[in-house]
Amino acid sequence: MDKLIQWLTTYKYAVLFPLAIVEGPVLAVVVGWLCSAGLMRIGIAYPIIIAGDIVSDSACYLLGRLTARGRPGKLARRMGITSERMVRWQTWLRDNPIKTISLSKITLGIGPAGIFMAGRAQIPYGRFLPICIGTSAVQYFFYLLAGLLLGHGYLILTRYLNIAGALIIAAAIAGFVLLLTRSYLKRL
Repeated sequence: MDKLIQWLTTYKYAVLFPLAIVEGPVLAVVVGWLCSAGLMRIGIAYPIIIAGDIVSDSACYLLGRLTARGRPGKLARRMGITSERMVRWQTWLRDNPIKTISLSKITLGIGPAGIFMAGRAQIPYGRFLPICIGTSAVQYFFYLLAGLLLGHGYLILTRYLNIAGALIIAAAIAGFVLLLTRSYLKRL
């Protein structure tokens, strides 16, 4: 964390964009604190963070889009994911893009998976992009505001954000293991 603050205070906006591609929420809280301390300007930092987040989301979307063809892989078939279920799921995603994309973006830890699935469902990019921009704008407004209001207390908030993300990832892994175990037991 100290290294992140050192980079941001030294190089400011030059490192903000690449850092926003990799890590958004924690970075936004820290930047909010730096803005409250007068070391950065929120009017410059806010659009840069959103742009970095959109680049990251677009890369995940593109990866999903590139893998959208073909049947489910061997591991997916073992988990009970059939071609029919994939078609049904992709249809639901296409019919509800605002819910799925927005929810995946605000869920810490598993956001890239939801964005990947939106690409895999072949939601048109022209429909995907405005949803991402709108969700990012609202999401990062609140993260920056938290950094501005909490001041140096950003350390506490970022710790809780990291814990929440880790818990969500652990729950997703547990669900995945449960699905694999259930599938394996069905075959026996």
